[in-house]
Amino acid sequence: MDANLAQYFLTQGPFAVLFVWLFYSSRKESQEREKQLYQTIDDQNEIIKRFSTKYDIIITKLDDMEERLPPR
Repeated sequence: MDANLAQYFLTQGPFAVLFVWLFYSSRKESQEREKQLYQTIDDQNEIIKRFSTKYDIIITKLDDMEERLPPR
């Protein structure tokens, strides 16, 4: 029984180690990718916020211009 058990771990051990290493490596890469994705999303949100502010200013100025025009 002990020889069978030792033989099993000798044949399956390297695959188990490889699986654990690949799992850890893929988890680490996905965490880095998520960090980069969240940073990109934050940057885009900041750009949209600035655009929204400028859009509101333009709409206000257009409304002012429309009020100054004579009625049709």
